[in-house]
Amino acid sequence: MMKSLWCAIAAAILAVVLVPEVEAGGPPFEFSTSDGDVTLKLGFLLQPQYEALENGTDTKHNVFFRRLRLMAGGKLTPKLSYFIESDSPNLGKKDAAGNREADIFLQDAYLSYAFRPEFQLDGGMIIVPVSHNTTQSAANLMTIDFGPYAFAASTPTRSKVGRDYGIQARGYINNHLEYRVGVFRGNRNHDRDFPYRFTARVVYYPLDADTGYFYTGTSLGAKKVVAIGGGIDRQGSYSANAVDFYLDHPLPNGDAVTAQANFVRYDGGGEYPFQSVAKQNTWLLEGAYYLHRARFGPYIQFASRDLTEAGARDDGKVQGGISWWVQKHRVNLKAGYGRLFSDDAADRSQFLVQAQFFYF
Repeated sequence: MMKSLWCAIAAAILAVVLVPEVEAGGPPFEFSTSDGDVTLKLGFLLQPQYEALENGTDTKHNVFFRRLRLMAGGKLTPKLSYFIESDSPNLGKKDAAGNREADIFLQDAYLSYAFRPEFQLDGGMIIVPVSHNTTQSAANLMTIDFGPYAFAASTPTRSKVGRDYGIQARGYINNHLEYRVGVFRGNRNHDRDFPYRFTARVVYYPLDADTGYFYTGTSLGAKKVVAIGGGIDRQGSYSANAVDFYLDHPLPNGDAVTAQANFVRYDGGGEYPFQSVAKQNTWLLEGAYYLHRARFGPYIQFASRDLTEAGARDDGKVQGGISWWVQKHRVNLKAGYGRLFSDDAADRSQFLVQAQFFYF
């Protein structure tokens, strides 16, 4: 097993080191009409990963693709843009029965019309904007992965990794106040009289605004963002309420710091079809430092879930690691060691190594 571990690490490092030699002429592939009004960009996200997870007296080893995504996007008119993305998460990872994951599905598919910065419409299979962490792009995360409770309500709301079918309005007022208001299908239990899913989110930016469809995990010193936000998610008896803080700022010496804090309270209300969503409080804290000359940086992530029902077992996770930003978010290598803890089980250790190749 240790031989497999070192082979996986060596292969990831070798691939990362060699990428700069073949960068020229590579993807993403871009096409456009002569006037530039209609464009098409094709790209991908690859995240090969090694995991060693303690399981009682044994340690399970896995080498797999944490994410394998194909994506296409561009413009149909100067104001109408589109984006389509597939995903095959955990491709090749062994499940509890020893079978390897092989799912592939459409994860994002939407059109976006920008009337003006203060008013834009997005429609299709889109990300549900509850908190900062849940609305981030997986391609520019500060840490190896999202917080472990970021998409806790995806299954009961019939979402796919936080995505749902719907339409939302969003805008940026004076580049300091963001709003997102959406109506989604959610889980209507095949009942045409059941209410639709409703979301709303507001963010205040004292400095620069994060105006992308997806939020940034870290800009590695390219932006000066302070974001104070909150969001709600409602359907039937189900509710989620979030407040969050995000900081992404360069330092005078060229380095940068990034940090975020998220609190989300989930409550299924005890009624069908959301009775599986226990009333719970979830926290996420992250922080990272970017050494721009070395292109290295340490990070730490802490997550906790408190189930409010008497006698319920709480759990959480803490992970620390280091990132090598070879070509920033285009090519990087991360390694992290973490502890998983629960009230009704022994603490477990987890070691991860993940490479990223993102061309879009």
